[in-house]
Amino acid sequence: MTPLEVQTAGGWRHVDLLAYLDAEEEERAHDDAYAWIKAVRHLAVDGEPFRSRFSVRGDSLWWFAELYLHKTQAMLLAMRVIRAIDALIARDRPGAIRVLPGRHAGVIAQAAGARGIACEGPRQAEGRSTMLRLDARAMRLSAAARLSRLRVAGPPRDTAPVAAFVHRAFWRAGGADGSAESYIGPVLRELEVRGGAGAVRYVGVGPRSNFQARRWWDPLTGYDGHGSVAIERYAPAAAMQASRGVYRQRREILRHLLDSADLRAHAVIRGVDCWSIVREQLAGIALLQFPWSVRAMDEAAAALRSLQPDVAVTYAEAGGWGRALALEARRTGVPLVGLQHGFIYRHWLNYRHEPDEMEPDRVNAEDAGFPRPAKTLLFDEHAAAHLRDAGRFPPGTFDVTGSARLDELIAAVRALTPDDVGRARQEAGASEAQMLVVFAGKEREARGALPALVAAVCAMPAVQLAIKPHPAETAEVYAGVTAGAANVRVLRVSTPLPPLLGAAAGLVTKNSTVAIDALTLGVPSLVIGLPNNLTPFVRDGLMLGAGTEPQIREGLRTLLYDQRFRSSVGAGRVARGGEAAARSAAAILALRRGEQSRS
Repeated sequence: MTPLEVQTAGGWRHVDLLAYLDAEEEERAHDDAYAWIKAVRHLAVDGEPFRSRFSVRGDSLWWFAELYLHKTQAMLLAMRVIRAIDALIARDRPGAIRVLPGRHAGVIAQAAGARGIACEGPRQAEGRSTMLRLDARAMRLSAAARLSRLRVAGPPRDTAPVAAFVHRAFWRAGGADGSAESYIGPVLRELEVRGGAGAVRYVGVGPRSNFQARRWWDPLTGYDGHGSVAIERYAPAAAMQASRGVYRQRREILRHLLDSADLRAHAVIRGVDCWSIVREQLAGIALLQFPWSVRAMDEAAAALRSLQPDVAVTYAEAGGWGRALALEARRTGVPLVGLQHGFIYRHWLNYRHEPDEMEPDRVNAEDAGFPRPAKTLLFDEHAAAHLRDAGRFPPGTFDVTGSARLDELIAAVRALTPDDVGRARQEAGASEAQMLVVFAGKEREARGALPALVAAVCAMPAVQLAIKPHPAETAEVYAGVTAGAANVRVLRVSTPLPPLLGAAAGLVTKNSTVAIDALTLGVPSLVIGLPNNLTPFVRDGLMLGAGTEPQIREGLRTLLYDQRFRSSVGAGRVARGGEAAARSAAAILALRRGEQSRS
């Protein structure tokens, strides 16, 4: 919520500013943020375009700067606030606005003033990160990177035909082979089967705990285990010269950014001066994102040098770590394969590129363009169309191989016995008289809509809601919103999904890929928090959509009791024969260096 008070003919009243945005304005705000971020690459810093001005080993660091601007969503929120102020003025014609302490209070005040509305209250958001806090965090991250190398041995002295870069936090405890990887395990296991013993080496990147469960002492503990080798073992201090250099220059880089007249002018958005927000974003890029990104580049380069693979594999290839790996794989001539592991959301800047970004930089001749993998393997034609049209991926750089996880999910659900389904219902807290509904998604994304969902379920005693936490979160994050709800239960993060889907009468989510998989299984879905990345499926009638508590309650009734809708689910999506892992492994091995010349 973004609370404030408005004065109209009826006096002062409290409103939620962002509630004034309808679906069309929400879409426009996303478009505004995308256009604003992408424009930054052309703005002059020290007389050069941003993309050309900052580079390491010839490669532009713009690819990481844009991710930071997109990931924090600060610019998106600013666009939403500005559009919401305009909608509020058009609808209520307030005589004055009283801003309450909160995020972007300064933007609200600036927007109101720019439109001739008297404004009271704080001009800056309370508790917002300062430059000093950002720099302190940069120092902590740098110290953690150094500490993480204190307890690791040297790199294993062997090579492998395939190097798979996997996130440690998503490797299931006790797993000794590739099948333990939570996202692309079936493909990794198939590579082991086809390649034989020792064909695949697993390089573990990132923290070993998920985002919500990390502790300050994690860098001091060992990283290896469960079949993967910590990337720190391949990248000793001597391999980290470039990242140390960028870290030492971080304040100077920030000074150059803040001195840019183009960036300062770009901070005025639709007549509203958003410099306070833009200044913080630039600080985050210089103090946090650039040093971390170059650290990832150094580590990826060292691992590739040591392993000398014929082909490398990863997922989340369009994120920060994936882009660092793609840059270094391209530099060393190792073909990199990116495996789609989830739905490609239409608003993700990670997979949206302008034509010039896919081309070499005209100023910096060493910058060969966006660091895409040599091949990206996709679930379906929908993803392929997105990469071709929105991502500007050239022909031949992506293939549709299907979803190995979906194959596994379908097989697991079909193998369930009545006793399996009964146990799943019991663990979810559903009585014989209750219909089971499962919520799957990230609490962080659905936070604004969860109270309405819980309230709607509490008003329907014949329904039991089971919340399946995302692997990147913990069950504890739901404690506040579910407290006192008799027919809501938060499950363990490790609770298996197939029995839940086999027992569920319906699914609720905001953005989860599970809703798309559920279409194949004939499980209907209700999407809350619209608009979001599942909006196209709602628009096409394949899923239900709801916003307010009454809408959610009505949506649940349709989801559970409307037989016409329930019978239509699954008609728009058909699984591809259950051989996605085999197709993916074959495509990966076909890219091995020298393979094409031998064939």
